[in-house]
Amino acid sequence: MAKLEKLSTFDEKLIGTRKVENTKMAVGEEDQTNLNGGNRKKVVNYNKVEDRPYYDGKEAQMWHLFVGDPATRLSNYQDSLLKLLKDHSARTVYDVACGTGIDSIMLVEAGFKVVTSDADEDFLNKARDVKGIRPELDQDWQIGYGDWLDLSSASVKHPAEGYDVILCIGNSFTALPDFEGEFRTQIKALENYKKLLKVGGMLIVDHYNYDYLLAHKSFPPSENKNIYYTTDKIFNTQVEWVEEAGKVTSLIFRSDVDVSGTNLEADPEVQMKERNGRKVPTLQRKGLPLCPFTRDEFVGLLKTVFGEGAEYRALPDFKQGVSENLPNYWVHCIVKS
Repeated sequence: MAKLEKLSTFDEKLIGTRKVENTKMAVGEEDQTNLNGGNRKKVVNYNKVEDRPYYDGKEAQMWHLFVGDPATRLSNYQDSLLKLLKDHSARTVYDVACGTGIDSIMLVEAGFKVVTSDADEDFLNKARDVKGIRPELDQDWQIGYGDWLDLSSASVKHPAEGYDVILCIGNSFTALPDFEGEFRTQIKALENYKKLLKVGGMLIVDHYNYDYLLAHKSFPPSENKNIYYTTDKIFNTQVEWVEEAGKVTSLIFRSDVDVSGTNLEADPEVQMKERNGRKVPTLQRKGLPLCPFTRDEFVGLLKTVFGEGAEYRALPDFKQGVSENLPNYWVHCIVKS
């Protein structure tokens, strides 16, 4: 069992490689290959709402613990993101992966007109709760359900002229399964983003530095902090590598969450686990398969949709220019012509 390098406050380790011979396995079909022996279900069945990773309110609460303090998170990239938007003369922003609304709230407070959507109503309800107690945000902030594969029917009103910027950050895009193969599902989602941008509008989308992870079987150097996930509540993070035809096609992350001091301590699934020499009340985050795009692969997808001549640049961890240290995330910016 190989040990991964420590990343921020996470204790990371590789739990093994699972080879999947049938690349056309139906969602929810029995998977005969199990690292621990026996059968087990494929991790996510998107045909059933209750099988989706964040279908219940508990997962939304755990996500907040996973993110950590919102102000600390935003301090890592807020200034760079706002400068990027203002340099692009942006006024309208569509946050298509809003989660509980951390970035959307910051953008509204900064003076942008923001539309927020997510495919999980419990996450959206967390954002609605904030909007409900802060009426000053109401005029410039819409919140509604939105599926990346059918954004035209999202329960929000899109501007007729299109958006100045569409934002999809926090490694969110890699959670979209490739239902059709050969990244056709991801291309469809990117095409939907492009349709909603005005000419000259910009897509900002990121993904984890999977190049480093795949090459080294470890995370980027621990001194390079994670800009999005600043928590001290996560431990025992494990990574499962899923291979198809000799290629790693997904990574499945599982973590224990220390729920001390929260209402989740009363959850019936809580277990007491050892952490730093003491027992703490713990819940496990569900395994979420993530598509490990290399940087070149993802740039290729963007150019397929936006065109080879589209204005493009990559920002390592939202920094301008080339970072001397390896980033945790590659932030891609591409403009619709």
